[in-house]
Amino acid sequence: MRQRKWIGTDSLESIDVRQQRLLNLVLQKVRYYYAELHQTRDCYKYPLSLSRLMKLCNRSGTRTLMAVRILSHSYDVELEREPPLYYERVSSSKNPMHRPYRIFLRSPHGS
Repeated sequence: MRQRKWIGTDSLESIDVRQQRLLNLVLQKVRYYYAELHQTRDCYKYPLSLSRLMKLCNRSGTRTLMAVRILSHSYDVELEREPPLYYERVSSSKNPMHRPYRIFLRSPHGS
């Protein structure tokens, strides 16, 4: 079991093998999107959205969002010093109630 430390607290959470596989899959697909797909075609010119990540991972929105939140708010004690992802939710200009997720990789050199 892997240990993840939550940012801003001293809490450690044990992640079982099944959860770790999901976290690895989501992180792999985010890296794939920014390394291979982003800016290659018009449909990939925008930051990674939750719906596109769901399609890349072939997982439900709930599971994908849970993985993104874990990867954004905690880090692996043994491998990382900060969370590998971050996301933002910006209101749409046409409909301020619509606040889509925009998911980004955190810089490997710190942010």
